[in-house]
Amino acid sequence: MKGEKMIILRGLIPVFIAYVIYKRNGKAYGGDIKKDIERLLQKPVPRSLIYGTLKRMEKYGIIEKCKEKNKMAYKLNERGKIFLIKHVEILRYLSPIINQVIYDMDRKLTIDKSE
Repeated sequence: MKGEKMIILRGLIPVFIAYVIYKRNGKAYGGDIKKDIERLLQKPVPRSLIYGTLKRMEKYGIIEKCKEKNKMAYKLNERGKIFLIKHVEILRYLSPIINQVIYDMDRKLTIDKSE
């Protein structure tokens, strides 16, 4: 099924964008955000996914646009910092659960292959 690998990533893209902006001292250009996320995921990400997500994040008050050097930059505001912190807490909680699912599935798949 086409795009099935992106389903879980699409839900995490706003968190990754907030993280990238935060790492860049709270402000970043769209192109830099796209490059950093591609580096983080080690795969290409559609431009439309990044800019669509940025638009939604701005609508929800997580980021703000600010013009710099005739380019549009995105700034993580206080609400965005809270958004990032809360989602990192959720990721921290989910990390051992995800690792357990991966471990169990790897074991199951290994056993299934040997039969």
